[in-house]
Amino acid sequence: MHDETSTTPPVGTTDTTPVVTSEPARGPEPSQAMPPEASGTGSHRSSHAAIVAFAIVGALLVGAAAGFVGGYAAVRLTPDEPRGTDAVLPGTPAADDVVAIAASTSLPSVVNIDIMGGQSSEEELPFDHPSVPVQGEGSGVAYREAPDGGTYIITNNHVVDGAATIVVTDSAGDRHEAVLVGGDADSDIAVVRVDAEIPTIAIGDSDGLVVGQLAIAIGSPYGLEHSVTAGVISALHRPLTDFGGVDGEYPYIDAIQTDAAINPGNSGGALVDREGRLIGIPSAIYSGSGSSDGVGLAIPVDRATNAADELIDKGYVETPFLGVVGQTVTSDLAADEGLQVEEGAYIVEITPGTEAEKAGVQPGDVIVSVDDDRIRTMDDLVLAVRRRSVGDEVTLSIWRDGEETTLSMRIGVKPKGLSTN
Repeated sequence: MHDETSTTPPVGTTDTTPVVTSEPARGPEPSQAMPPEASGTGSHRSSHAAIVAFAIVGALLVGAAAGFVGGYAAVRLTPDEPRGTDAVLPGTPAADDVVAIAASTSLPSVVNIDIMGGQSSEEELPFDHPSVPVQGEGSGVAYREAPDGGTYIITNNHVVDGAATIVVTDSAGDRHEAVLVGGDADSDIAVVRVDAEIPTIAIGDSDGLVVGQLAIAIGSPYGLEHSVTAGVISALHRPLTDFGGVDGEYPYIDAIQTDAAINPGNSGGALVDREGRLIGIPSAIYSGSGSSDGVGLAIPVDRATNAADELIDKGYVETPFLGVVGQTVTSDLAADEGLQVEEGAYIVEITPGTEAEKAGVQPGDVIVSVDDDRIRTMDDLVLAVRRRSVGDEVTLSIWRDGEETTLSMRIGVKPKGLSTN
């Protein structure tokens, strides 16, 4: 097996505000008339009348205060509404409909991609049937404005690989012929360009993602253009080097796993966060049925945009490369080879002319760390190398002949045409 190669808006309230009501305060019940007394009658009446008047005034003041408090509370507890307009305009997502808001923000930047190219093989057709052009479809995301007009669109390399014609359909239903800027099998990223101006998507940060956060997939599953599904980020940094691509091509060594439904046709589309920012490019599904089983894989936006920028600027991608062929250390391998460790990347072969050869890496070495990154498997080694850039200086911790040692080396670039890492 091969290097870097494995063998295996804020939520609004809709609650009804309690209405605070108060009944008018009532004064004391009228007293029955008393018979006049022989003496002191005027003074007694005045005193009694004063007491009644005071009680009435007091009751009125209490009632007024209660009414003021009730009215003030009702105003404070009632949600603000636009004056003279409806609180939510028809067709506008409610403030607490996060998925709808994110979708409305990012949908104009997602496109459908139809391709036609090559000829179907004889094995795929009935006997004596003439060959027919191969057709396919996928999705794409408007990424950058072209300096002389038009728009650069990110998609998957496997969507457009071998295409003779590429047609992009935008969210308004307009069709545009596209040209291939470049594609890279190792990252599974490609860039096409259209002359039309399509709104570009806001770019998020895949390094800041956390497991469990909302993830929304937008694309064209089974040709159903601009479909939206939602779920969560199920896992990060999935190093699936034995999944997808041919030998030596490992686009999913640092994948985002999501349970948002991803199906054939979603490839190359958008995985966005709750703000509608691009966080990944849906690219594959891990499924026994060929359709969504709740395990979708997306290329992190940082990796996707780095590859896209290189394709736009240079027409190709420089893939970080160590230059070794190896396999994961197991207890059986450790026993067979007399190794002192039971985890790591066991080096089987060195690719001639590479940085690994120049640094003195040898067959039989076990790489157990790259700088501070612990290496338990060959997948870990692939991931550690691909996370770095060509030219980076790294320190390898290696077990050799029963002793641990270190080697300093720089990350090289994968030679063109090399089928292994």
